[in-house]
Amino acid sequence: MTDPLTALQRWYASRCNGVWEHAHGIEIANIDNPGWRVKIDGASDGKPLDLHVERDEMDWISIRATDTAFAGYGGPGNLPELLVLAADWIKDA
Repeated sequence: MTDPLTALQRWYASRCNGVWEHAHGIEIANIDNPGWRVKIDGASDGKPLDLHVERDEMDWISIRATDTAFAGYGGPGNLPELLVLAADWIKDA
């Protein structure tokens, strides 16, 4: 089984063709809640997903994905969980 970060790297590399990467890609950033943001665009045929889980003030995730874009947000300790969900989403893309 491939770890989520490796899966995301492979997916990204497989899409790069000299043009695609100038308009699409993967973005991982911190947010001021505090927490994390993971965004992916430029996919096709990803599965729609709308998921919101709030375990407590610092342990939460919010995912909204369409067939072409993934936007995931989570608490400061939820980056690994967000990466797993993002990697699962690209499996269907």
